[in-house]
Amino acid sequence: MKRLFIKSVLVSGAAAMLMMFFVSCEANKQVEGKSIKGVVVEFERPALKILTIQEIMEKWPRDTGGEGGGDMAAGPGGRGGGVESIPAIYVKNGEYISKESRRSAVTKGEIKDNYASGVNISAEEGNIGGIYVEGVGPEYTIADTEINLSGDGMGLAGKSTGAAADNYGTLVLRNVNVTTSGKSRGATSATNYATLKVYDSTIVAHDAPFEPEYTSTAQKRALEIDGNSRTHVTMSNGYSYFYNSTIIADGWGALSTDAASEAVYLEANNCKIITTKSGYGAYADILCHDVFNNCEFDTACMAIIMAGQSAAEFRDTKANCGTYFLLSHCVTGSHTEVSTLKVDGGEITCKSPVAIIKSHNVVLTFDDVKIKTESGVLIKSIVNEDPNATPVEGNTVYGIHATFKDMDAAGDIIHEDPERTMAVYLEGATLRGAVKDAYITLDRQSRWIATGDSSVTIMGDVDISQIDAPSGVTINAVAAESGTHTLAGGGTLILKAS
Repeated sequence: MKRLFIKSVLVSGAAAMLMMFFVSCEANKQVEGKSIKGVVVEFERPALKILTIQEIMEKWPRDTGGEGGGDMAAGPGGRGGGVESIPAIYVKNGEYISKESRRSAVTKGEIKDNYASGVNISAEEGNIGGIYVEGVGPEYTIADTEINLSGDGMGLAGKSTGAAADNYGTLVLRNVNVTTSGKSRGATSATNYATLKVYDSTIVAHDAPFEPEYTSTAQKRALEIDGNSRTHVTMSNGYSYFYNSTIIADGWGALSTDAASEAVYLEANNCKIITTKSGYGAYADILCHDVFNNCEFDTACMAIIMAGQSAAEFRDTKANCGTYFLLSHCVTGSHTEVSTLKVDGGEITCKSPVAIIKSHNVVLTFDDVKIKTESGVLIKSIVNEDPNATPVEGNTVYGIHATFKDMDAAGDIIHEDPERTMAVYLEGATLRGAVKDAYITLDRQSRWIATGDSSVTIMGDVDISQIDAPSGVTINAVAAESGTHTLAGGGTLILKAS
């Protein structure tokens, strides 16, 4: 009798599941083929205007050093003054200048006009750097070298840096370990039309000891990081390239860009980018372009911060982030500035929203990316509380445009910036999550399953079977028609004609 009862229950359960399958199929048939006519919207992209220094000072007359939200030279470590900085190896215009080098800091190795190898550099004074190459001439290569510097540095980049290219010089590192310890003690830099190339090396910057507190300065609060030294910086029309290398920072940042002047370019290939206590993996400041190919990011905070008119590309890169993947903001700039981020392939894991956008115009593209966020939020826009946030002042702004292509994405999209619009585009993609106060477009190969109450404007025509929601979830949508529809999953779609 017991066996018969179990068999009866199994048969009944199977029958119920089969009935649910037929009901679901019937519900899909009921909505399939019904077209929703969406609105037609054109987003205006104003002509780009980059403010001059004079215009910036007029808008933000107070001293922004260490208080602004950007990754500016003063925070941490602007150019130091008072004490002369001296590199252990000084190369100018293709010539090794022995008399202007701190020879006592070099304990072994061979130094020539065009290369150095097997070198060991060690210094405890903050004004003593490692190798400094400047001036027009052949590229200078240093190989199989150890550089260890301690003591508080003399500022961002310059002769007190572990390995620096400056003033049109080209410096190549091959199998070099650079380790710095101290406040504003940069490990590598490329500035003033110079080029740095790093191969098979390890670059590390240990801050002066600190306990992350996120409240010590306005700048740290705005960037949501802590620390007092950056491992690398590219600025002032500099170019930096990293290959098969590891870049590590205790805090603040690993790969930084700043004060581009006209343009800055930073590229990393097959590299590991790590921040251990706090800080970002990379920064793309105004007029800076970052590219990462087959890299691994393991960061205490975000993988990248983007500001103003900047660009970044991630290809087949894995990122494990303690907070966001992207923090985007615009400070001391123009309302026409737009950041552009492209992520092609790879994996993203983070605890906070994948992208937090603070009063900024951003174009985001995620193409065939695996994304997982503990927060359950993909994108969130908010009003920037930074006192140096760029004002809109009633002007037209481009807004936020996020594209998900050839992928499944799970998480909410929340728009809370009243000064600009947000538009979401699905191209061969499935999105599972609530969408709040955004425009949405679905091509014929895309689906949206709203997992929570949502409010959207539908752009373009879409088959109603492409939109779904479970029972109890309501989607309020502005479209070119009105009507109420019960979706296949039991949720409700309420259309209101614009």
